[in-house]
Amino acid sequence: MNKYKPVIAAGLFLALFLATSVWLIMQYVESERERDMFNWQDRLSILAESQKRSIENWLAGQIKNLNEMAGNPLTQIYLSMDTQADELTEAERGQAAHLRNLLAATAKRSGLFSSVEQIRSNPPESSNDGIAILDAQSRLLISTRNFPVINQHIIDAVQQAARNGRASTYGIYSNLDEPRLIIAVPVKRVQAVSDSTNFPGFVVAVINPELSLYRLFSRQWLATSTDEAFLVGGDDNSTVYLSPLGGGYQMFHRVAVTTSELAANFARLQTGGFDLKKDYRGVEVLVTGRSIEGTGWILVQKIDASEALRESKAYQDFVLTVFLLAVFVIAMGFIAIWRHSTSVRLQKATARLAARTALLNSVGDNIRDLIFLLGADDRVVYVNKSLSDSIGIQYEDIADRSLHHIFSIETTERLLELKRNSKTGEAINTIMRLSIADEEHDFHVALVSLTEGEFRDSLLYVLHDITELKQAQDRHNRLLEGIIATLVHATDMHDPHCAHHSQRTREVAVAVAQAMGLPEEKMYALSMAALLANIGKLYLPREILTKHAPLTEDEEQMMRQHVDYAADILKGLEFDGPVTDIILQKNERLDGKGYPRGLTADKIMQEAKIIAVANAFVAMSSARAYRPGLPVNEVMDKLLELADEAYDRNVIAALFHIAENRSDWKNWQQVKVS
Repeated sequence: MNKYKPVIAAGLFLALFLATSVWLIMQYVESERERDMFNWQDRLSILAESQKRSIENWLAGQIKNLNEMAGNPLTQIYLSMDTQADELTEAERGQAAHLRNLLAATAKRSGLFSSVEQIRSNPPESSNDGIAILDAQSRLLISTRNFPVINQHIIDAVQQAARNGRASTYGIYSNLDEPRLIIAVPVKRVQAVSDSTNFPGFVVAVINPELSLYRLFSRQWLATSTDEAFLVGGDDNSTVYLSPLGGGYQMFHRVAVTTSELAANFARLQTGGFDLKKDYRGVEVLVTGRSIEGTGWILVQKIDASEALRESKAYQDFVLTVFLLAVFVIAMGFIAIWRHSTSVRLQKATARLAARTALLNSVGDNIRDLIFLLGADDRVVYVNKSLSDSIGIQYEDIADRSLHHIFSIETTERLLELKRNSKTGEAINTIMRLSIADEEHDFHVALVSLTEGEFRDSLLYVLHDITELKQAQDRHNRLLEGIIATLVHATDMHDPHCAHHSQRTREVAVAVAQAMGLPEEKMYALSMAALLANIGKLYLPREILTKHAPLTEDEEQMMRQHVDYAADILKGLEFDGPVTDIILQKNERLDGKGYPRGLTADKIMQEAKIIAVANAFVAMSSARAYRPGLPVNEVMDKLLELADEAYDRNVIAALFHIAENRSDWKNWQQVKVS
């Protein structure tokens, strides 16, 4: 299996090279496609904006003509007459004749050509288009020749204009399989009345958009064979096509808006957006849309994606082909070179392996740490020279033997216990006192489980002798303890009323921390901080500490500085944990009214919260210069009153638990228990 590893590695490298190359090529191709899409977005957006302006200008022109007709005094006067009378006066007939001429002229300006006009009672010759004047009840008064019979669409358009109080465009609808557009304009009265929405009549135009409107965007602007523009409308549930579609597809076809991939729905729902969608033919197109002001119409501007992206796709295919060919040539060259150099590399690798083995043996034999490799069957596979010299046994006599031939029974059992507790792939680091060659030493033992290769499931032991370091650490700890004892004694002597205060604070704090399950690694720092919590009082005048009267504001401020003094005293000492930080926080309150920094509950260390309660308990239960010590039950009540304001309720609860379950807690107070 091992002899195939170089081949497998080379194959994996080649596969990785090919995969990376192809990925980079595809990323390049995709970036080129996105660039082309961005360019087409600009082109279609410009065209759609131009088409939008053309349609809106055409609508504005139509409305302008109709507004002029509606605003003509003759129209207003005519609608104020009793046009329902059996006979019109000579003047009224003259006004009607003149009004018919105005209608004809307006129709011609609007593209609605008619040479014969009719009045209200003449039936129409056909239902087509034209301009008409309707009274307030939507009855026909005067119209051009081919104006259609009054239908519900016309009535709805008039009612819409009445509600809006201005010219209104009423959709595009089907009339005898032909599209029709209605524009209605209200006519104001000659004299204004209080009800401005009460119009005497309306000027209404029924327009065939095929003769004018559709021609604005029916031609192709991009010099392509597939670009197209059309109008759509609809409601919340469906979209309807309002203009002719390419390829003879039916106008006024209705589709559900839930068809999200449809270009028409995309243009309606995301007006101004741009994307790749499918049109009414099911063909992928690039599409954008624009809203036509004053209408419910959306202009859809599209072009077939196959045509728009034809050149870029051809270029991308060319680039992809060239790149893939280049990658193939490089890969083949690499394979040829690799096959030619394989034998040379194997020879060099063998030589390097031998050299590295010799180097590792040399390193292992010159390391002072005791190193041995234990096989899966608990037999020794390898020991370094330092271990061989320590036990006085040659390597040749150790190999393939059990640990009992090297170490004592006790040492062997402790080392094998580490093996039983180890997990595959994980390292163990611990401190142990072991007997080596009948001499006891302190060792840092590192145990590594091997998971691969020939020595799989074997264990590598590295024993680093820390006896001298441990002895130095012990001397340091004894010195530190002596310094701390001196500081605590000096504090107690400085304030005779606080004798043994520090020791009792530590006892209470440690007991509470144990009851709360504080992790063992935090107990040392807690104990030291509790013992040294008040050493800063050494800097305070004794007369303040022994004063019988309440402290002044200045004296109180000096008293608060004792935590900073404590930090100054301890800054030169090295502790195993944040002792100084805990002391600096012991006088903080949960509500932020403590000192020196005004920390709130979430910013205060748990150890500091414990010491705060312990210190308060000892202080209140101990006699002071200005008062006797309080009974413990009163102390408990006062602590509970300050729960959640000054002190942590959980810490106080732990103190209560101790009072109920431990008999030695009474030793923490100086007064007689009531």
